[in-house]
Amino acid sequence: MNDTPLHADELVREHPDKQAAIAWPLPVDLLLESLLKQATAAGESTSRKELAAAIIAGTTLTDVQLGRLLRRYRTARVRDLLPIPEGENIVPFARRKPGRRSASA
Repeated sequence: MNDTPLHADELVREHPDKQAAIAWPLPVDLLLESLLKQATAAGESTSRKELAAAIIAGTTLTDVQLGRLLRRYRTARVRDLLPIPEGENIVPFARRKPGRRSASA
C-alpha cells in the first residue's frame, strides 16, 4: 500500500480499499446498524463500510473538538447511543451472521 499513488482529483471511493481491522463495542455496532437502516429508509443504497467511511471522511475537528469527542465517547452509556423504551434498562441484541443484510433485516 505504501507505493499506491493517491491522485488528488480522483474520487476517494475509487481508490483501493485498506482493511481497517476495527473492533468496537456492541452498542456502537448497533448504532451503525440503526444509521444504515435510516439511510436505506431515506432512499440510499449503501453499506456499513460506505456509511462508516462517509462519517469519517465528512468529519473535520479541531484539536479541542477531537478531545471533547473522545471524552464524550469514553463516558457514554448505552442509553446515550441507543433508544431504550421508557422504564426499560435492557437493549435486546441478536447476533447476525456476517455478510449483506436483507432489506427486511
